This record gives sequence, structure tokens and C-alpha cells, in this order.
Amino acid sequence: MKKTNGARRIHGLIAGAAIALGASQAAQAANWLELQGNEAPGAKAVTIWGFVQPQYVHNEGGAVTGLKGPAAPYNGQTAVFNLVAPDNDHSDQFQVFRARLGARGVLSAIDDRINYFVLGEVGNNGLTLEHNPVLTDASVTFNYIPGARIRAGLFKTPTGEEALEAVQVMDYINFSNVTDNLLNERFVEPYTVTPPRTAAPLSSALRSAQLTGATSGFRDVGVQVYDWFQRDKWEYTYAVMVSNGNGINFNDTNSKLDLTAHLQAAYIFGGKGPRREDATVYVWHQEGTRTFGTQGYNRVRDGVGVRYLKQPFRVSGEYMQGKGMIFNGPNPPFNDLGSGLQPVTTVGPEGKAHGWYLDGGWHITPKWEVDARYDEFNRMTNSAPDERKFTTWTAGLQYFFTPKLRVALNYEWRDLKVVNPSAITPAANQTNAEAVAASMGNRVSTQLTWVF
Repeated sequence: MKKTNGARRIHGLIAGAAIALGASQAAQAANWLELQGNEAPGAKAVTIWGFVQPQYVHNEGGAVTGLKGPAAPYNGQTAVFNLVAPDNDHSDQFQVFRARLGARGVLSAIDDRINYFVLGEVGNNGLTLEHNPVLTDASVTFNYIPGARIRAGLFKTPTGEEALEAVQVMDYINFSNVTDNLLNERFVEPYTVTPPRTAAPLSSALRSAQLTGATSGFRDVGVQVYDWFQRDKWEYTYAVMVSNGNGINFNDTNSKLDLTAHLQAAYIFGGKGPRREDATVYVWHQEGTRTFGTQGYNRVRDGVGVRYLKQPFRVSGEYMQGKGMIFNGPNPPFNDLGSGLQPVTTVGPEGKAHGWYLDGGWHITPKWEVDARYDEFNRMTNSAPDERKFTTWTAGLQYFFTPKLRVALNYEWRDLKVVNPSAITPAANQTNAEAVAASMGNRVSTQLTWVF
């Protein structure tokens, strides 16, 4: 098939981006919709790649004291947010957090316009809660229709920047609170405690639930139509995806489909792939239905963001909001003691939440980078007794041994606020809520990333 000069330029960009994606670990300003799932014609039929991220995490938060009433047996216990996820057994822990191996390439034996992307996970994280190993990505991209590429299978939904970004090049060890809580979906079903044990009383806005499997990892199974267009220094990108709404599981739990749309515009200063320097603005929307018990609830997420990278500096920020299926974690927030009051996972089927983050980085030398981020997450804003505000300041330092090997150190100043304590009744419950919130401690993490 004869290619135009424009097509050659685009394909050359993709090829360079794919190479850089595996090699670069510096501050990123990539168009992730362009880089993930696309290959250049003539690329290898099979390219094996992957990465490993061992880490150490230490939480400074201590045991909770001052609990009253039925929650009193949890005095002396550590809240789950002061334990290392996903095990939630220890306040400090070494673990291989991510370990992924995959293959990508061009089905040249059939047509070089068909690309594929497959990736598996064996690390200890939310994706492997139910099974290990798991398949995190498995997609095929068809580049036949000008202006409308088609990608089908399991892959990331086109939402926010943190969610779309390849984790092996992420500048921080942990996601911001708002991204993790609103976009990294937890799937639940109703749960009732069996007597003689009891559960903590909930407000009318919350429901008792239990987790049904792995987190979404920002992924879903579906079909996406997308493309990007260059006009001199400007690049315009769109994506529309229809998906099951059930994360990395290939089965669909109801007959309702999710719809996700993403639009962005970028002014390119120079460079290619993840090394590209640009200024970008974007907006996205996601909506679907989740079945909880016998009833369906709307789940809506929206966001808008900006990103600027021109070495040696980086600045980015994003605001997002959510309505429906707001995940609240266990109540009370402890591991089960096995007697008396039993913690149960809680969810706000019609809850609301919003938050934002602002991030900056400075590549002070070719080997060293310093980073700083502020993020804020306001949960269950529609229910006064349940509203909580999470704020985190993160200071980061990265050292690059080679383009494929780096180490990161993060220190997080974390705070949890009970927004409306006077709305919590009886008085013992108010005391308990404030005691739990006051126990949230700072966190230090270090992580090695090796891309191969």
C-alpha cells in the first residue's frame, strides 16, 4: 500500500515514541492515546518488554486510641490507611509492587495496519487481589479508516492524565488521592453481617458491601475509536470508548455499557514520544450504570486538566468530580478482630465527590530530578456526617542510573479531616470519627524501576 508523506511522518513518530517509551524515564509529556497500542508498519512482529518495581513503604501513623461504644475493642489497632496496601497487614513492608511482562508488535503476516498489545502482571497490587498472575492488557488496533483508528480488547479507558500515563514512567510512587479514589474503580456487592456479630450503623447515604475482586487499574474491556491530527505545531486528539464497565474482567455484569470520551489539544515545542515537550489542555467524561443488589445506579466521572513540559521544568494539574458508586472502604477502618463489631466495606451508591492535584518537577541535572505535588479529595460531599477531606503534600526525588533504571524517594504529609463533626450522632460516633482521622500519619516510600 502506498503511503503519503503525512502518513510516513505519523508512522515515524509512532516508531520513535514506542522506542522512547521503553527507554526514557525522564519527565513525561506524551500523548498516551497515541503511544499505547500503536506500532509503525515494518516494526517487529514480536517485541518482548516489561518492567519491575520493587519498593519499601513505611507509614508513620500509629494506633488509634479513645474509641468509644461498640468500636472500643479496636483501641490499639492501626487503621487500614496506615498499613501497606494491598495486604493491609503491616505499617511497613518490602514488596515487589509491580512486575509486568508483555509483547507488542505488528501482525505483518496479515496486514501491517493491525497492531497488538499484551501485558501480564505478577506483582503484589490491587490488580492481583483475586488472581496472580493476571492479564492487564490485551488489545488489537486497526489502522484502516483515516481519522478513526479502532482499538478493541482490554486496555486503559481514555480518562485523566495520571490514569492514562504508563506507570513505569510515572514521576511519583503513588497516585493522587482523587485519581485513585474516583478512577481506580473498586467493584462491590451488598453484604449483610450475620448475627451474633454486628456492623457499625451507617447513614442513609451509605450501604454495607464487600469487594468482589480486583481493582480496575483504570482499564476496561471494550472498543475505542480515536485518532490525532497535526497542524503545524498543534496536535488535536480525540477518543470515544464503549466498554463493559467491569475492569479487567472479561465478563459483563449487566447489560449496560460505559461511555468514555476524551478531547485534548497540545502545542508541541519539540521532541517525540515520551520525550516530547508540549503544553496540553484536555477534558474527559465517563458514565455508566453499576448494579448494586437489585438496583442500577449511575456512575459518572468528569475531569479537565492542563500539562506543561519544557525542560528542565514540568507543571500539571487536573480537577475531577464523581457521582455515584463512591467507594468509602471499611467501617470502622480496621482489619477484622473476629468478634463483636465487624468492619464492612461501605459505598455511596448516589454519593458525590470531587478533588484536584497540582504537580511540578525540576530536572536539575541529567541524573537528578525533584518533584512536588499537592492533592485534595473531598468524599461524600452530599452527606454531612460522611464527608471527609483528604489532603496530601508529596515531596519527591528521583535518580536516574541509566535511561532504563531509576530510583525514586517520596515523602507524603497526609491529613484527614472530618468536615462536619457536629452532624455525626450520637456523640460517641463523633468522637470515634475524629479519633480515626487524627491517627492518619505521614508516609515514606522508595521504589526502584527497571525497564527491560
